[in-house]
Amino acid sequence: MNQFVPESDTMRSAPGVHESPTTPAQARPGAGLFCAAIGLALIALGLLIYRDFVFGGSTLLYKDIGSDSLNIFYPTYVLRSEYLRQVGLFSWSFQVGMGQNISSALGELLLTPVIWLPKAAIAKALIYQHLLYVVISGLLFASYLRHRGLAFGSALLGALLLSFSAYMCMGSCWHFHAYEVVCFSFLLFAAEQAVARGRWALLAAGVAGLGLLGAFHLYLGALFLCFYVPVRLRSVFSGQVGPVLRRSLLLAGVAFLGLGLTAIVSMGSFYSLLHSPRGAGPTPLFRALVSMPIFGLETSQHYATAILRMFAHDMAGTGSDFRGSQNYLEAPMSYGGLICLLFFPQIFCRATRRERVSYGLFAAFVIVPTIFPWFRYVFWAFQGDYYRTFSLFSLLGIITLCMKRLSRYGQGVPLNLWILGITLLILLGVLFVPFEPLQSVMSSRLRWVAAIFLVSYVIFLKGGQLFAWPRAATWAVFGLTVVELVYFDRITITRPVVMKPELEQRVGYNDETADAIRDIKASDHSFYRVTKTWGSSPAGASSPSLNDAMVFGYYGTTSYSSFNNLNYIKFLIAVNAISPDDMLFSTQWSTGTLGHPILSTFACEKYVLTRDPVAFEITGPYEQIGRYDSSYLFRNKMFVPLGLTFTRYFDENDFRRLPSAAKEQVLLYAVVLAPETAGRLSLPRLSFADLREEMNSASPDEIVAVRRQTAWKIQSFSEADIKGTVSMEGEGIMVLQTPFDPGWRAAVDDKPGRMLEVDAGLLGVALKSGDHRVELRYVPPFRAVGALISFISLAILGVLAWKQPRISMSVGG
Repeated sequence: MNQFVPESDTMRSAPGVHESPTTPAQARPGAGLFCAAIGLALIALGLLIYRDFVFGGSTLLYKDIGSDSLNIFYPTYVLRSEYLRQVGLFSWSFQVGMGQNISSALGELLLTPVIWLPKAAIAKALIYQHLLYVVISGLLFASYLRHRGLAFGSALLGALLLSFSAYMCMGSCWHFHAYEVVCFSFLLFAAEQAVARGRWALLAAGVAGLGLLGAFHLYLGALFLCFYVPVRLRSVFSGQVGPVLRRSLLLAGVAFLGLGLTAIVSMGSFYSLLHSPRGAGPTPLFRALVSMPIFGLETSQHYATAILRMFAHDMAGTGSDFRGSQNYLEAPMSYGGLICLLFFPQIFCRATRRERVSYGLFAAFVIVPTIFPWFRYVFWAFQGDYYRTFSLFSLLGIITLCMKRLSRYGQGVPLNLWILGITLLILLGVLFVPFEPLQSVMSSRLRWVAAIFLVSYVIFLKGGQLFAWPRAATWAVFGLTVVELVYFDRITITRPVVMKPELEQRVGYNDETADAIRDIKASDHSFYRVTKTWGSSPAGASSPSLNDAMVFGYYGTTSYSSFNNLNYIKFLIAVNAISPDDMLFSTQWSTGTLGHPILSTFACEKYVLTRDPVAFEITGPYEQIGRYDSSYLFRNKMFVPLGLTFTRYFDENDFRRLPSAAKEQVLLYAVVLAPETAGRLSLPRLSFADLREEMNSASPDEIVAVRRQTAWKIQSFSEADIKGTVSMEGEGIMVLQTPFDPGWRAAVDDKPGRMLEVDAGLLGVALKSGDHRVELRYVPPFRAVGALISFISLAILGVLAWKQPRISMSVGG
């Protein structure tokens, strides 16, 4: 029999594949009415919970532990927004560190609609973007539950529990959490449609949607599908190994087709991942996690936190006042409604043997990595000790199973009241037994609130069963859960935030920096970098921002990113701006050339904006040219432009042995080349003795004058396309003070130029003697290949979806 059958064919399978035998199709609302009801409920509850952000003066920009919303997400949104308007599709940006490929952010064109808005509208629009995530994820999850045969009320409650879970609420300030809920909800819905209804094309779309998040999330999606698909197929085909294996392989091919659909995004993301310190090789964290014992244990505080976070996300403290293990973000995010704590043991009652095995495996998936952290490290490929997506997978499974049991309860399948009572006693025991590790981090107020909710649920459930009113009890549970979600979620989201009036005041990202940068740009149209000695983030000094360049629209050298350019980091390490002993922190929170005046001069620093003028008044080549409130603007009199030319080289091995001060000066005297690169050129080598003699015979002003005179004269500049002329007195190298990247292409006198990695990580162009026209253009690596793969995959998908839209669900198919 063919693997595919036409859409019009009637599909038959085991009970439960399409609809529950206890829920006749005619008794269920139509898809349109179902989605409308779910959507309205999600919007209503969202407006109630987030009312301060929609109707009041709050924004989703947090000043406490959630300051990443201010220091990473908001700056990158502004950068993307401005880039789309001024440059076009994401390519290279000089506003990230000393320059970086940002083409991996193409997925944000769909995932983060706020970047389509002008800069001034982004902060206020964040709440509407988040509510959009809430509605989409809730609709997808409710539709998944509906197709699993759950009653309307249970599907609706499941949607609310996921969309207003701790994970989603944390997505209000760590926005990638919200992206993940949307994309994995879609993947779950698509996988169920492919497994149970044969609609395979949705699975390809689900994988493609996940690819928008990035290459690493495709790995996480593969883990998800490798668990979910075989388990569900085992249920569909009643445990028959042959059909399960064949259908799993077929759907794996569909998933690869989805991978091809998103190649234009995921290939760029994979490239950026590999060319970052975290993806280029074993990091200190990787080596530490791999060496951990497999059955090693965590601290008692960790286990206490993991237990308490199931009761309420803030049971161990809120925001910066979090008292549990790790921190507010990295600790388990397992709260998905107290009703799930009561119902989870019930899923094993009245279940078949096969179902108990599946439920037991899922329980092991949740419990084992929590008890033995090595298994959680494996989940993250030893790249971190997070809970994050692991918590989301757990929530999806727990809510699904518990809502399935609640649906059966509402249809008259009784609960085991003895187990329900024992479960309640255990949960109350956790809250009130005087066990020091728990009580030392627990919120006494929330403990009583949780206890009241738990007892109330049990009363409703037991009363509904004793008086034969299960449906009434189900809706009572629904109403109480809504109250619970509003109460607990409000605690999570109503933390210190930027208020809307602050956006108009001369504070934060609207402080005097805006005036200074505006005045500089009005009078200076050349390429230059600005050193800013403080961060404008409203989060304050406790969480300084390093991405101000993105918000204010200037070029600097600092960068806060989990995936900084590898060559940028290599250069900073080589010149001792980053300590090798602090790689884990400083490769993400990179201060660039800040605090290194000569290095900053080499890196095209022309202006300094500071609130501490004394250091620049008494030392260094700086002159004050302006003042803005409490800030002072200085000009670097030794400024050198982008594109310095050299006709001699200094050996990189010798360079690494120099003290820090000497390294910074060498960069102004000669290009630094690795021995293998120097061997392919015919440049004279500058020795230690020659270097010492020149430093003693020529003043810094004189050497800077030489560098200016022989530098590249830029005629036109954009982020990814720069043109200019240069005159060489002999064979040499033009050094661009930006990280080396294979995406850069050089045209010298309209002929392909030779690109080199120089200065331990920077970009160089080899030039012959004479006058030259030099154009540098950045072409994101693999964009053309990725686009071709995506186009071919889309064509294949279209043809297959037209000819064979469904997979046959028969055992022999």
